[in-house]
Amino acid sequence: MGPYVDSVISDEVMPAATGVVVIGGGIIGTFAALTLAGRGIQVVLCEKGYIACEQSSRNWGWCRQAGRDVREMPLIVQSLQLWRDMNVVTESDSGFRQCGVLYVGESDADEARFADWAQMAKPYDIGALIVHGAELAALMPGASRAYPCGLFVPTDGCAEPQRAVPAMAGAAQRKGAIILAHCALRGAWN
Repeated sequence: MGPYVDSVISDEVMPAATGVVVIGGGIIGTFAALTLAGRGIQVVLCEKGYIACEQSSRNWGWCRQAGRDVREMPLIVQSLQLWRDMNVVTESDSGFRQCGVLYVGESDADEARFADWAQMAKPYDIGALIVHGAELAALMPGASRAYPCGLFVPTDGCAEPQRAVPAMAGAAQRKGAIILAHCALRGAWN
């Protein structure tokens, strides 16, 4: 059995028409519905089961910039800003916290790789740091061993998927989206 997911009360009536149909009540579908409804676009979200009860409630929830490919950086920087604003946007607790992400290294080669990555990320102003010694140890309280170096990105975070997706769905409903659970779509028409 997966983790407990905050429940979302499904709307009961399928509208005769809508502007957009979103298929899937995971994090991508619910955020799409929230964004569309927030722009005044009529939207219906259809989920075959319960909202957020598939992969979106089973991931670890990491929202990280650390270690990303240079081609991903503009999108992930924007994504983290969306996460930082999520409690305000949803008017509820999405479980997001900016806790930072730390990668530890065991060799000079690891440290060189971390330094290259931090240099690439510098224009994105995410605060990436190469840490050593006491500074590294303080980031790993209770660690069973010491490491020579680490890459720390303090602006990274973690969300609680079991709370975030239902928060987005509830906010989408309050903005006018129709959320239909147990509504598997078997075809498309216009």
